[in-house]
Amino acid sequence: MNNDFIEALAEFLNALGLPLQARLDYLSEHEDLVIYSLPGGQVISEDMAGTQTVRLPFEIVVKSKDQQKANTILWAINYALSAMTVQIDSLNGSYEFLNLDVSKPFINDKDEQGFYIYMLDITATIEIERN
Repeated sequence: MNNDFIEALAEFLNALGLPLQARLDYLSEHEDLVIYSLPGGQVISEDMAGTQTVRLPFEIVVKSKDQQKANTILWAINYALSAMTVQIDSLNGSYEFLNLDVSKPFINDKDEQGFYIYMLDITATIEIERN
């Protein structure tokens, strides 16, 4: 629905100085940090001019053979995104950031190659002005 937000989110994460760079994709076969949208976004409200307030769910995933590294990265992301002052501004003016709901990191899997998969779910509330 709004690629600008996920790109701004990746830019925000990559500015944190983490040991892995965030990519917009699904996990590769190597150590990785990815962001992707989840199904189920919803329109919360829409005014007469067509401006919508929407909630969009995303998942941030870390894959590493070093369990402590994966855990530490996601907790650093959780801390940064949970800050009361967090602001993820539009890169092209297509939305206005309202707020972010951030879950706690959790381990999802240990695959057959020995990679730990840690996940963090977030839901962004943004306002999109219709032109």
